[in-house]
Amino acid sequence: MKKIDFYLISNQVVDARFKLASRLSNKLLRLEQRTLVITENQEQCENLSRIMWSFSDTSFVAHEQLNENSANCNINISSITEVKIEPETDFDVLINTSNIMPKFNRSFSRIAEIVEFDESAKALARERYKIYQEQGFELDTHTIEL
Repeated sequence: MKKIDFYLISNQVVDARFKLASRLSNKLLRLEQRTLVITENQEQCENLSRIMWSFSDTSFVAHEQLNENSANCNINISSITEVKIEPETDFDVLINTSNIMPKFNRSFSRIAEIVEFDESAKALARERYKIYQEQGFELDTHTIEL
């Protein structure tokens, strides 16, 4: 069964969703899971990339921008509007940092929805949760403090 985990960030931290996406990506990289991380726009994608390259004092999360030749990297990032290929055929996990439900989510076996602290993000996440629930996904919610 397809599984969706909602990660609710419980505190206000600058770039919280991108920091959590980097942590999840780092873990998935160690597990050799091909992962696609999406943002709402190219500016956010560039911000996420900067955060991944400076993940900690002693390491980074190796990644690249999604393109037709992305088969060599296990972590790819893209804005939701820039996804031009069929990513579901190439990836195990989708990490959604945007407030938009991706149209290409049906073929992923696992999706991580990252939800920021503010009420508007939570309201949009509740809408996505209901849709996923109606579509028969297995859902779980985790509260995370950064």
